[in-house]
Amino acid sequence: MNDWKHQILKSIPTTRCCAQSFIATMLTNCAIIDQDDHYILFNSSDAIINKLMDFVRKFYPDLEVLYWENFLMLRGNIFDFLLDYNTEKLDLFAFDQECDRLTILKTLFLLYSNLYYNKDSNLNSKGYNLELVVKDSEIFEILTVLLAQFSFDLKTSKRKNNFVIYTKNGDLICDLLVKLGANYAALDIQNNLAMREVRNSANRQNNCFGYNLDKTLNSSSQQMEAISYLFENDLLDNLDENLKEIALLRLANPDVSLSELKTLYGKPISRAGLKYRLDKIIEIYKKLGDNK
Repeated sequence: MNDWKHQILKSIPTTRCCAQSFIATMLTNCAIIDQDDHYILFNSSDAIINKLMDFVRKFYPDLEVLYWENFLMLRGNIFDFLLDYNTEKLDLFAFDQECDRLTILKTLFLLYSNLYYNKDSNLNSKGYNLELVVKDSEIFEILTVLLAQFSFDLKTSKRKNNFVIYTKNGDLICDLLVKLGANYAALDIQNNLAMREVRNSANRQNNCFGYNLDKTLNSSSQQMEAISYLFENDLLDNLDENLKEIALLRLANPDVSLSELKTLYGKPISRAGLKYRLDKIIEIYKKLGDNK
C-alpha cells in the first residue's frame, strides 16, 4: 500500500460508529458472506485487513477471527454481527454523522483510488493525476454524493465498463488528501509541484535566453558579413560618417549585443537607432551584391 493510503488508514477514528462505517463499506465491497456455513470472508490489502481485524476484535469479541495475508475470515455467530449492517448495499442514510460519512469516503479511497505522478517536467505534463475506478454504479453514486458533501468537485467519465472519478488539479488533490487525513502526502505534493514550477520557470527562461542569443548571433553574423565585405573592398569610406563609425565599432566588437555596442559607442543613440544603422549597412551591402 502506498504511504498516502497508510496515512488515510491511520486517520480513521477508532470509535464504534466509525468502525461500523468502515466495516459496512468493507462488507459491501470486499466480502463473501456464506450464511449456510456461517462465515464471512474479506479480501483486501494486508494493511486494510489488519485494520478490519482490529475493529472486529474490539467490538465483536465473540466472533472467531482467522487471518492470513490479504484475507480475514469471521466465523461463529455471524447472524448477530450482520444485524448491525445492510449487506445488500451501502446505505448512506444509516450513517448520517459527518465522521461516519468521512470514514466511508476514506475507505472507498483506500479501495478504489490511485495517485500517479508524472516526473516529466515538460510544460505539457500535468504532474499529479488522482482517479477512482469502480464497476458498481451505486458505489459510484455514493462517491459523487460524499465528494459533493465535502465540497470537492472532481470530474467523472465512463471507461469501458467502469465509472471513473478523477482530477489533475494539484491544489484540489492536496486539499482532498488533507481532508482524508494524508497531511504529509499533501505537503510532499505541494513541495514537488513547487519544485516543478521552479524547474519549468528556469526552462522557460533558458529557452527565452537561448532564442534571444540565437537571434543576436544571427543578426551579428549578417552585420559582420556586410561590414567585412565593405572593409575588404575599401568601400567603408563610401558610407556617411555615422554609418562608418557604427561599421568600424561592430567590426572591432563582433560578438557583443546591441545594448553593449550602444554603450561602447559613447554617443547619444537609442538601441533602435543603432539597429537601424546596422540594418542600413546590410541593405547597402545587399544592393552592391545585386549589382555585382
